[in-house]
Amino acid sequence: MRAQRTPKRWHTGPAALWTQAALGALALAVGVLVYVLDRPAGQVPFLSALNLADATPVIFGVVGGSLPTFAHTFAFSLLTAAWLGGGKRAGLWACLTWFGIDSAFEIGQQPEVAVRLVELVPGWFEYLPFLAQADSYFLSGTFDTWDLASIVLGAAAAFFITGRTLTGPR
Repeated sequence: MRAQRTPKRWHTGPAALWTQAALGALALAVGVLVYVLDRPAGQVPFLSALNLADATPVIFGVVGGSLPTFAHTFAFSLLTAAWLGGGKRAGLWACLTWFGIDSAFEIGQQPEVAVRLVELVPGWFEYLPFLAQADSYFLSGTFDTWDLASIVLGAAAAFFITGRTLTGPR
């Protein structure tokens, strides 16, 4: 008679959740630094007072163009995965969700798509602080295939991290 093997089980402990959340927060901080150090004042209204772009040399160079997009997808995927429990399934859903959201917003900046989207934006958005800028975001934003590539890389990197932070087998 053959002994049955017990399946290897990976689990997510508190250390993995903290690691995922900390890496997500660090990525957000890097994304903010791009806007504070390299981008003109006014691109993000709540960061305008912190802007140092005129006083410092360009820090992030050509990578700074798509780094905030990568950081956003990567960070929010990790933070969401940690919030959902940090496992592979949580990581997959979080990464796919943020890939979809960020891709939709990037594609929404294509001129033909932007005009149609703005027609669909309800008038009451103007009374809500964050939604009031929806028209301007789509109409004055710039679609960039490098940003789409950075969204893919951000989601893939976050999924890789969620798998690497698992502990086990137990």
